[in-house]
Amino acid sequence: MFKYLLFTALLYFISYLYYVKVSHGLGHKAEFLQLRRFLPCALLAVAPAATAQIQLTNSLLLTSMAVGISWIITYPLLYWNTYHKNSTDFGFHFDTVFGLYIIGWLTALKIIVLNFNIFPITFLIILTTVEFLILLIPISQWIFYFLYKSCIDENSMMMLQETHYNEILEFFKSFSIPANLLIFVIPTSVYGIFIYLNIDASVSTSISINIYQLITLLAIVAFLTIYLWKKGKGVFVRTGIVELYLDVKEYFETTKLYTQNMKERLKDLQVTPQKPVFDKPSTILLIIGESESRDYMSAFSECEYDTTPWLKAKKEDPHFLLFPNSYSCIAHTVSCLERALTEFNQYNDKQFYTSCSIIDIAHKAGYTTSWYSNQGHLGCADTPVTLVANTSQTAKWTKQNLNQVQYDEALLEYLEEVNPQKNNFVVIHLKGNHFNFINRYPSQFTKWGYSWQI
Repeated sequence: MFKYLLFTALLYFISYLYYVKVSHGLGHKAEFLQLRRFLPCALLAVAPAATAQIQLTNSLLLTSMAVGISWIITYPLLYWNTYHKNSTDFGFHFDTVFGLYIIGWLTALKIIVLNFNIFPITFLIILTTVEFLILLIPISQWIFYFLYKSCIDENSMMMLQETHYNEILEFFKSFSIPANLLIFVIPTSVYGIFIYLNIDASVSTSISINIYQLITLLAIVAFLTIYLWKKGKGVFVRTGIVELYLDVKEYFETTKLYTQNMKERLKDLQVTPQKPVFDKPSTILLIIGESESRDYMSAFSECEYDTTPWLKAKKEDPHFLLFPNSYSCIAHTVSCLERALTEFNQYNDKQFYTSCSIIDIAHKAGYTTSWYSNQGHLGCADTPVTLVANTSQTAKWTKQNLNQVQYDEALLEYLEEVNPQKNNFVVIHLKGNHFNFINRYPSQFTKWGYSWQI
């Protein structure tokens, strides 16, 4: 039993240290949380082999290990290689969780098949096929990275989901014959090797477990099946690449819905600009500063530090209006912005997708609209805002520029694009104080506490 415990400890510590290494800007809370979370993952990864007392060098375990480790390594590493120079914080702990749990799930299933010894070769081929299909996702990411020197990001995922099968054929025709052979041979060879190793192990491995061991293995399979594959909440759908795929899929669906309702929204919209009318072209600048609270702004509250010195100095300036009693209409960011940016609110019967937005109003009033964001682009916390932003004549995100560090100050560069000879409505969407706060500004702006540097 000692060798299984030792192997569990090695798997646990190596997985955790790797996660910390290929993450960026983690807070101590996140580090300690995963330090605890990865321990049961590592235990369940090795538990089936320990229960059935199979060798750690047995191919039944090794092929499953190859699948799990590929998930632990691939997306976090490729994302780190692509974004670590400009993104202030990221981490993909669910890839590690999935990688460790999938080892235990696959190994336990193989052991149960060999224990019952009913058409073992047939069932092992089926399990090996499942194993390979799970592995094919990391393999595809490596092939993509080899071709484009970048991880699969939002834009490339959009391209992949929109691609027609004829375009796929043309894509492969653009490569040389050796390159196409390599793309085909690598996955096929891996599949063949997996089939051989698992069938060979089934012949050379003698599995004989008692009822208690069988119940243990069945319990592991049942738990992991639910925890890994549960629709909407399982670990699989929360891994980096799968979450990206689902976010893009949802974005296309919601974009279609939002676009379908656009004509209906604008049909009866009438905008009458209020006086005073400006004598010359002017620019209205709307800044959305997220995750801010007046309780921690020295301009509104007594604070230990002078957190908003510029704004505090403007309190006596007659050109400024401060609203000390303003509040968020709802605590959750997305729900709040859906209501703040459109006529949809908590008092009417409208829906977000059928409501006119502040950009719609600006268009009707004759303004040239621009939206510059340091927020995310797609995902459950970003897509509704992105739908509104994309109705602007210009919409850009710092995340789409790999040469730009994603501090809020990077948005200043975009203002140079605004034409002062036109009436402009410009939205600046800040990252603001989103956790982890220390990652939100360059180290030279540190006023107290300690600094963080990319």
